[in-house]
Amino acid sequence: MVNYKQPLGEEIRRLSEHHMISYEQPLNEKIRLFMRLELLMGRFKYHISADPKPEDTVAALHLLLDLYNLSARLDVKSEILKEIDRMGQSTRLLLRNEDADTARLDGVLEKLNYHSDVLYQQRGQLGQHLKNHMFFNSLRQRSSLPGGLNGFDIPLFHYWQEQSVEVRLEDLREWIAPYVTANAAAHDILDIVRQFGERQQEVAKEGFFQSMLEMRKPYQMMSVELPDNVDYYPEISAGKQRFTLRFVNADMLAERGKQINKDVHFTLVLCSF
Repeated sequence: MVNYKQPLGEEIRRLSEHHMISYEQPLNEKIRLFMRLELLMGRFKYHISADPKPEDTVAALHLLLDLYNLSARLDVKSEILKEIDRMGQSTRLLLRNEDADTARLDGVLEKLNYHSDVLYQQRGQLGQHLKNHMFFNSLRQRSSLPGGLNGFDIPLFHYWQEQSVEVRLEDLREWIAPYVTANAAAHDILDIVRQFGERQQEVAKEGFFQSMLEMRKPYQMMSVELPDNVDYYPEISAGKQRFTLRFVNADMLAERGKQINKDVHFTLVLCSF
C-alpha cells in the first residue's frame, strides 16, 4: 500500500478546499449490524424531533417496524454485549503499553462499562416488549403491503393519528425506548472504531485501487473520503485479506456507471480496535 506522507501537489490542495464525503464500509457483520441500527435510529429521531405531522408519525412507525425486524432476526443486544467485552479486553491490553494514551483509553473503558451495565439491566431480547403488542402487531401484519399502513384498513391507526402530538410522542418514545438504549451503546462502539482510524493519502490509477489488509490487525471499518464536487463515487469490495476500490462515473444514474479512466486522489481510513 502506498502511503503518501506529504500532500500530492495541486490535486491534494484542491481536495482539501472542499467539503469531504466519507463513504464508510463495514468489514464484519457486527459493525454492519450496528451501522444499520444507527442509521434507522437517526431517521426515527428526525421524524419525532419537531412537531410531527401525521406523515412523520407514519414514517416513524415504518422505522420502528424496520428496527423490530432487525432485532427479530438477530439478538442485537447480545451482539453489542459481545463487542463491548471484546473491546474492553483490547483496551486493557493497550493500557499495558508504556506509551499508551491512558486518559483516552480510560475514557473508552468508562463508556464500555457504562453501556454494559445498562444493557444487562434490560430484560429480554431487543423488541420483546412489542412481540404481543396488539396495535403494533396489526401494523406489522399490514406493513409489507404497499400503502398498508392506512386508516381505512386499520381504523385504530386512524384514531391514533388523530390524537394530540403529546399522546403520539409519548407512545412512540415508550415503544422505541429499548432501541434507544441499544443504539447508544452501538453508536459509542462505532465512534470508538472511527476514532482509531489510520488516515493516508492514496491514488487510484485510472480509477482502480487494490490493497491487502494486515492480518494481525482486527480491521472493522474502512472509509474513502472524496470532495463533494467530484462526479464519481467509490464501489468498495472488501474481504478479510484484501479490498478493491473502483471509482465510478455518477453522471448517469439510470444506467450502470462506468469506471473512470483517470487517476483519483483520495483519503483512505482503515479503522481497527
